[in-house]
Amino acid sequence: MVAHFSVSEALQAVTGDALLSAAAVASACTVLAHLGGVALCKRDGGSGGRRLRLPGPRVELHFLLSGGARHLVLQAFSWALWFGAVLVAMPLLLARWRQAQTPYMELLSAAVAVAAYCALLFQVKALLVFEPSEPLQLLARAFASGSSSLYWDVSRLPSRTGRAYIVTGIGLLWVGLGGALLLATEFLTDTISLSVYYALAAACVTVGAFTTHGLAGFLRHSDGSSSGKDGKGGGGASGGWRFWQPFRGGTAFVLAQALGWALYSSALVACLYLLVQAVAGVAYCVRCWAVAAGLVMFLSELLLAGSLLTFQAPAAVQAFKAAALDMAAPGKLARMGVRERLLNLLIISILYIPMHLFFAVCVLTFMVLPATTAAALWLGGLFVYYSATAFGQPEHTGRREWPAFQAWMGAQLERFLPAWLGSCEVVLDGGKSAAEAFDPKQRYIFGFIHHGLYPLGAGYLPLLASFKRLLPVRPVTLTASVCVTVPLLRDIVLWLGIRIVSRRTFEHTLQERSAVLICPGGQAEMCLTNRLHRHKEFSVYSRHKGFVRMALKHDAALVPVLALGEADSLRNLIEWPAMQRWCTKKLGFPIPFIIAGRWCLPLPAPTGLRFVIGQPIRGAKPAKEGEPSQEEVDALHAQFYASLKELWERHAPQFPGYQDVKLVVV
Repeated sequence: MVAHFSVSEALQAVTGDALLSAAAVASACTVLAHLGGVALCKRDGGSGGRRLRLPGPRVELHFLLSGGARHLVLQAFSWALWFGAVLVAMPLLLARWRQAQTPYMELLSAAVAVAAYCALLFQVKALLVFEPSEPLQLLARAFASGSSSLYWDVSRLPSRTGRAYIVTGIGLLWVGLGGALLLATEFLTDTISLSVYYALAAACVTVGAFTTHGLAGFLRHSDGSSSGKDGKGGGGASGGWRFWQPFRGGTAFVLAQALGWALYSSALVACLYLLVQAVAGVAYCVRCWAVAAGLVMFLSELLLAGSLLTFQAPAAVQAFKAAALDMAAPGKLARMGVRERLLNLLIISILYIPMHLFFAVCVLTFMVLPATTAAALWLGGLFVYYSATAFGQPEHTGRREWPAFQAWMGAQLERFLPAWLGSCEVVLDGGKSAAEAFDPKQRYIFGFIHHGLYPLGAGYLPLLASFKRLLPVRPVTLTASVCVTVPLLRDIVLWLGIRIVSRRTFEHTLQERSAVLICPGGQAEMCLTNRLHRHKEFSVYSRHKGFVRMALKHDAALVPVLALGEADSLRNLIEWPAMQRWCTKKLGFPIPFIIAGRWCLPLPAPTGLRFVIGQPIRGAKPAKEGEPSQEEVDALHAQFYASLKELWERHAPQFPGYQDVKLVVV
């Protein structure tokens, strides 16, 4: 028996399901929005009429490719969702027409409706960001010979500010859809439907936030002047707007952005929490969580939208200076190939990321797994790890030192540090002839100043080829015990031959290797780093005298090492000096401690770097062998810091940005 299918039966099948009805309306509106966009922007030089005509393949291809990168990406998202919705809707319509029940029909109908709704929003956004430009050269042959008579403009569209407001409204619609999906979960019972709805809600709030911040900000604070015939369509540089611009745009903008993104993160965490509960089958008080998450979503969207009204573009002169520096720097990252950039990022990440990566993985483990399971997993894993890596006391003896890794790291740092930091040089005070004062048969204690928030220069300075060319001495760096405690960071530190700065290790290494490098200021000096940023004071902590006593006891010369620029490269995002000093005294580590540099990540900013190595300073032989008196220690201590001041006066004024910085010895 042959089934007969009529138009009226098809319409009845669609209208019988409210979700499919909404999907059909949204799908039709998507097509109409696309055709309306072509009609609004099209200018055909050969015809003076304004009749709406269906576009042909040539016009369609030209419209898709000549609207800029944003337009093309949003069009791709829109049509992908539209075709997906149509493909899923077909079997659902057939099942409705036959009055058959299929598994998860309600869930699939909802997915079709959401996809069609999203396709419509993406289509409208694609039209609002349309920027006329030439199509890609590789596809130019796809156009007919008369394509030069086809022109596009946006004169019929609202102004850029008006389009920014419309895009902000679209962002609110995204958030509204996410809130509706959360509220709808109150009426769902099966795990799969709940999981899908929560995941879609999280996706909607994410797209809404990025729509408001990214597209609305771009339309409001850029004039599109940079999008011309080259098709690059940026426009952001002319108005100072960038999608990623931490701590730029004025105080009000930064505060509103910080609160908005914090609330967005909270809403996202709430959605993920509900998703985890749904998967575990222990969902509790779903309506309370849904309402709270929806309110947080809405507030975050309002704050992000309001922040756009307070954005202040940076001065044009600053943009000009930045561009000039980019063009002038011969080793700039922009001039490197992809392979070199990746290798550069790998080297910097090896130095700066391990500790943060470990703590991020640790926190993520406790977020995903039950607390007891995560704790048991970490305790067991760390026991095995330390048992395997602590054999032979490598932090004291240097047993895990890896010469091949040191040679490779030194070569890569010498190559890439200038590109990342802007400059990197090692200077010997007095010139090359001053190297004669260093006798490899004698003992030396290098005092590295400034400690800074993350004094990695003290670790890799002896590895640099420029250091090895200047001096015949190879010091071993001594560091705080926390650096040989954190997994992954521990391995890298021990491979580089770095040891802990305990008294026992200090004496053993000095007798074995004849030279060590330490940071005399220690973590007390770390707490003074904020004064360099706020008050232009290079504050040096000088109350530690143990290294001076060790030099007199073992007949070692003190060598001041002045690091210029490293302390500037990172900042503590939470400046609370009193609390940080208290935590340093009581806990041995400054808390709170959240460092940030380039891109607001724990990576060094391009502040330049210069290591200045002073001349060796030998104190008088102690009257009582092996037991220097306090007067003898004080005399050599004063001589060391007097030499440091001389180094500062000779070299700091010539270092960029240090002309108005004062040296303060605490």
